[in-house]
Amino acid sequence: MSGPINNIFEKLIKRYGIESEVRQHEALFIWEKVVGESIARHSKAKKISYGKLIVHVDSPVWRNELIFQKSEILNKINHLLKGTNITDIILR
Repeated sequence: MSGPINNIFEKLIKRYGIESEVRQHEALFIWEKVVGESIARHSKAKKISYGKLIVHVDSPVWRNELIFQKSEILNKINHLLKGTNITDIILR
């Protein structure tokens, strides 16, 4: 979506120097796209804290699975966010 309001929003984000923080929060909305439907059924991206994505997982088995895939998931997220850097994924 583009338009005058969107342009104003983008200018304010740049003016206050919070582009990176705003872009990092997009990770919450692309979680399912990154990990796929099957994993997304058992996990939920909850928040961003100091560049770290906090993810709640519904079982220890799925938590272990995500631990093995963590590096790959981080790479996919950062690639999709183009220039934004999520530094870690915290699985809870």
